[in-house]
Amino acid sequence: MKILIVDDNPVNQKFATLSLHNDYDIETADHGLEALEKVQVKKYDLILMDLFMPIMDGAEATLKIRQLDSNLNKNIPIVFYTTSDLESDRRKCLQYGANDYLIKPLKAGYLQKRIKHILKI
Repeated sequence: MKILIVDDNPVNQKFATLSLHNDYDIETADHGLEALEKVQVKKYDLILMDLFMPIMDGAEATLKIRQLDSNLNKNIPIVFYTTSDLESDRRKCLQYGANDYLIKPLKAGYLQKRIKHILKI
């Protein structure tokens, strides 16, 4: 199974990659626009998305992914992992099409458990 990790912070990318690489094939993107470009040419099983990023934030990227004409990744599960614990940010992400909303910092075991739940593994 293939997961796209979208985060502008290399430390967060590394944490997520190390937490998940034993069970999944991992690719990364540094911002929402890069993620949007990748999902139009490659199939993923899940996207792990940060909210606050330069160029295109995670909420906008999620909305654009959900609006794609292509069926390749239009309905892919998107899980936000962000530092924002604001209810308004959580609602916005879910309204834009996110499947789950997790708040950093996360423990590796909890991240793995949530992803397995969403992927129904």
